[in-house]
Amino acid sequence: MHITVVPASPRTAQATIRFLLAHPSGPTVRGVYRDLARVPAEFAANPKFAAVTGDIIDASSLDFAGSDAVLNVQPPIYAEIDTVKHALDVSNNIKAAVQRATSVKRLVFVSSMGAQYDHGTGEILTSHAAETVLADAAPEVVFVRCAYFMHNWEAALKTISEAGFFFTTLTPLDNTLPQVAKDDIGETCAEELLATGNPLKSNPYIFDLVGPRPYTSLDVQRAWEEATGKTLEMRPVGKDGLAEFYGHVFPPVVAKRYTEMNLSFLPGGIIYEQSQPTGEVRKGRVELVDEFRKLLQGA
Repeated sequence: MHITVVPASPRTAQATIRFLLAHPSGPTVRGVYRDLARVPAEFAANPKFAAVTGDIIDASSLDFAGSDAVLNVQPPIYAEIDTVKHALDVSNNIKAAVQRATSVKRLVFVSSMGAQYDHGTGEILTSHAAETVLADAAPEVVFVRCAYFMHNWEAALKTISEAGFFFTTLTPLDNTLPQVAKDDIGETCAEELLATGNPLKSNPYIFDLVGPRPYTSLDVQRAWEEATGKTLEMRPVGKDGLAEFYGHVFPPVVAKRYTEMNLSFLPGGIIYEQSQPTGEVRKGRVELVDEFRKLLQGA
């Protein structure tokens, strides 16, 4: 079996590649990179892996010929552009490349919780846009709607190491949020890719992927303290402070998108209220503290 991962640099893509290369069925994997200098040495040294040059913004550079399945990941965009239009454009490029390669039977897309909504989710609207395009891109289509990435908390490493505190935008502090580790995403995507040719429950087949349990900000604090062995201060950023907080991190247009996204999964937000739940939910195995230990190791 031959599988293409595009683009191959994001962490969830790398995690998927690792599971595929370790699988006893021995699939071959093609990773698509804008810059081949970004190919990890562990992949480059594996005879079952091949790196090729390609860019999701350039449809002519994408060649999936000979692939049985394709994994598509949507990297975050921090530029002040229309990210929904960008998502539509690159998804159309992926769709065209899949359909040019008549060998491709299945497309798996790493989507996001809340992708079912067409408003009120900020940056997550890019996943909604991508799903609308990719829904019929291949004979078999799978959307893995991932919970909040645990590795997003990596942003806390700097203040933790320098000043012993971290910010949290998950409020109230006892409010839970589904979160999932990159390895659980990688393993799940690998399983779906390797299942190419097997009947789907629906087409597109859509499910939510979460961690072993939801976590609060208090859980995050405990996990960081257990991982670091230190007592840490937590500094909450309430709803009213989100725009200013993100304004210090991102350009204005980007800050607005991230503020709306954050509000969407807090009480009163559209994702929190779940008026249109996906339905099927799968649970991963990696606990938050274990993901934090990996972040501390640079993994």
